[in-house]
Order: sequence, then structure tokens, then C-alpha cells
Amino acid sequence: MRRKAFLVGINRYPDPRNNLKGCVNDILLMSRTLQEAYGFKAKDVRLLTDERATTAAIREGLEWLVSGAAPGDSLVFHYSGHGAQVRDLSGDELADHLDEIICPYDLDWDHPFTDDDLGAFCGMVPNGALFTVVLDSCHSGTGLRNFLRPDLPIRYKFLPAPVEVRHRSEPVIEDRGVDRSVTMTGPDKRLPVRRFGVAVTKTNGVLIAGCRSDQTSADAWIDGDYHGALTYYLWRSLRGAKWKTTYRKAVKATGAALADHNYDQVPQLEAPRPLLSAPVFGGVPRR
Repeated sequence: MRRKAFLVGINRYPDPRNNLKGCVNDILLMSRTLQEAYGFKAKDVRLLTDERATTAAIREGLEWLVSGAAPGDSLVFHYSGHGAQVRDLSGDELADHLDEIICPYDLDWDHPFTDDDLGAFCGMVPNGALFTVVLDSCHSGTGLRNFLRPDLPIRYKFLPAPVEVRHRSEPVIEDRGVDRSVTMTGPDKRLPVRRFGVAVTKTNGVLIAGCRSDQTSADAWIDGDYHGALTYYLWRSLRGAKWKTTYRKAVKATGAALADHNYDQVPQLEAPRPLLSAPVFGGVPRR
């Protein structure tokens, strides 16, 4: 079984007001974990950070990740940075007419990297290979929370779209009973949302998301440094299980740890049912 990982962390954005602090730490922690605990080789783990994390570079990295994939392989894509929403331009989002996106360093609001783009890469992974996606980013912009250290700055991993992009999402759309929503431009402009990355779960992908679609993910001061809350407590949960656990158990333990430390973001797990009980990252290789 070949093990490959592509890890993207973006602290710095062109507008310094959007900068985060824990995203590069997130992928360094994930890289060390994959190599030391799960048998990934250094040459098969690629990192992309800050100014280098352009849309083109992320696409190139994902192409590398899935190229030559074969049954039995374990592939990991970890993204830590901002998330956002844009008007759906492909016509496939019939319920909410919105696309969830990640925010590369050179984010182009008119040609963003969407959930559909990630799904296309997942579609290149053959049956029998495991594709794990960890997203430590926000999928909507509603709600703020109280933290253990209110004296330290906390950033939420969501970028609001420019006004002209938000304007394209303004037409009132029937809710149809969906109560997950995001305020686009005012209290009466509410549209349902879904998580970025769901497309990967239609085949053989596992999605671990940092929060529900109506929540934000924290970039927070934890144990003497900045981290994404999801990434840090996922790592702690895996370590607590001595690296041998299932996706279902790991995400449940991560959610409990976040709640114990006064974070109200609820991590999400989505995958085909058989993979919910699969060993995380394909399990610990035999020595």
C-alpha cells in the first residue's frame, strides 16, 4: 500500500487583515503525525504554504496526490485556511444555488476552487483506495463563540465575499424546510448551505470537517502556540488512541475534546458507511 499526503496551510493572505496564525502549524503537525505514526515517507508528503499556495499550485498538488493511485493506497489531503461561499455557476446546486470554496492565496472570486473541483480529483481515485480529506476551515460565517482565552485574538476561518459577488447570491430562494443557513447581506437574506468536500464522499472518500455548516472553525491559542482547533484536538484524539482507531471513534473523541475546552464547533464526519469504521489513514502499518 502506497501512502501519499498533500497538506496546505495558509496563514498569510494578500490583505493582512485576513491573516491567520495556526494553519502552517496545523500541517507541520499533520506531516509529523503521518510520518511518525502512520508510515508515510517524507518523499510522499508534500506541503504548500502561504504565498506558494495558489490555486494553480493546489490543483497541481492534488493531481500529484491522485496520480497513479491504486487499490490499497491511502491518500490524505489536509487544508487549513479560510473558507467561503460563492454563487453556483455550474447549475448543480439546485437547493441553495451556492458553492462552498476554499480560499487559496490568490483567490479569484469569479473562478474559485469549489467543492465540485475537489470532487473531480476524488473521481480519479480508483475503488479500493482510501482518500481522506481533512478541512480545518469555515463553511459559513454565522455565529461567534466565547473562548477560554478572550484576551488573545481569535480568528475565524471564513472570508466574506466582495459585495458584487454577494449580490449574485441575493435573490430570495425558497428554504424548503432546510434550517441550516447563512446570512449573506442582511437578516432577511438567508440561504441554506452545505459543507465543502461533501463531493468526495460519493465514492471512496472520507471527509473530516472542522465544524457544522452553520458554524465557524477557530484559529486559536492552544498549548503555547496557535493551531486550528480541529487539527490540534484530532491529533490529541489519535495520540490518545495510540494511533489505532476508526474514523467514527476519532471524530467522536475530537468533538468531546473540543466541547471540554469550551469550543462549540462540532466536527463532522461523512463517508460511505463501510468507511466510517475503517482505520484512520488506513491504519498503522505492520513493523
